[in-house]
Amino acid sequence: MEMINKTSTALTVIISIVFLSLIVVFLFTAPTWYIWNNIVAPKFDAPLFSFWETFFTMMMIRFIIPTYNNTKKEK
Repeated sequence: MEMINKTSTALTVIISIVFLSLIVVFLFTAPTWYIWNNIVAPKFDAPLFSFWETFFTMMMIRFIIPTYNNTKKEK
């Protein structure tokens, strides 16, 4: 019986991690996807992106052009 509880707990944790990851991916991608497909693409006659094309394009841009914080804290 204890093995079933450990398995169900592990399964619950894995499902929770996957679900939270999907929420983060959606919140990261949805604004750019919406802006591109509804504002930029019609204005400049550019192709429409699918959700996953937008996500992977944003990830590649993030890896190629990392953000640096050059602000200095004053003492």
